[in-house]
Amino acid sequence: MEYKYDIAFSFSGEDREYVEEVAQLLKDNGVTVFYDMFEQIDLWGKDLGVHFDYVYRKAAKYCIPFISSTYKEKIWTNHEIKTAISRAINSNEEYILPARFDDTEIDGIRPTIGYLDLRKITPSQLAENILLKLGKEPSIPIVEKEQDNSGQVYLSANIIISEYSGFSGGSLGVTITNIEKEHRYFNQPYFKLSEAFEGGTDAFYGTKMLRPVNFPVKLEYGEVASVDYELVRNSLESIWNKLPEDATVQAILTTTVGERYKSNLVLISDIRKILTIKNTANNAYN
Repeated sequence: MEYKYDIAFSFSGEDREYVEEVAQLLKDNGVTVFYDMFEQIDLWGKDLGVHFDYVYRKAAKYCIPFISSTYKEKIWTNHEIKTAISRAINSNEEYILPARFDDTEIDGIRPTIGYLDLRKITPSQLAENILLKLGKEPSIPIVEKEQDNSGQVYLSANIIISEYSGFSGGSLGVTITNIEKEHRYFNQPYFKLSEAFEGGTDAFYGTKMLRPVNFPVKLEYGEVASVDYELVRNSLESIWNKLPEDATVQAILTTTVGERYKSNLVLISDIRKILTIKNTANNAYN
């Protein structure tokens, strides 16, 4: 039977950092993964209850629930795992592949089902195990260690000044420098919050580039690339003001050979200041 996805991930937002690394490694090795950050445009506007029922009941060869104490508490993860259990019962086939951060019991997941203990394996080791389960060989080397940033990725919150109209807005800018000794292909960065948005997500992609950049972008040793994402006009009230005063945002960057880099931290309060200036300037012209 043909499936849209090789693997569907189900996880709590608190465990995103580990899951994200596994998802990216699998994607880089040609595995089709249902992972929310890879599906943002497709999910936009959909009835998620109906769509997730399709994904976890029909669309994937395997489902991996990343079980933890927070996984058991979330509305969406409970919906996902119940749907996956229904598929497993109806098909009477091997479908659910549990991966555990702790010993939390989930109704419907029998203790006799074999699982992988994530307290004992790294994200790269889990990715390799998934590839073996799928009968695939890694086509790209899997790096087991997160790379030291060493200035390779720099994040800034910027004020945009127009030559003709003065202040015209703000942006989140990511500057990428390849300090490796050979060329690298860098994937599009995403942003990680120290605190989750309302609804449970703590990561997002920028949606509006001020200047188009085609990712993955190839950089030779010493070359630099930058991308700027507009800080959307109405995001002050809908997003940034709802986060704690001391919250931070960070850019995360991966390469096609599995390396992962973190930028410096930017205070949410700095973004608020820029958007406040923007709103003040707009009011002055209206």
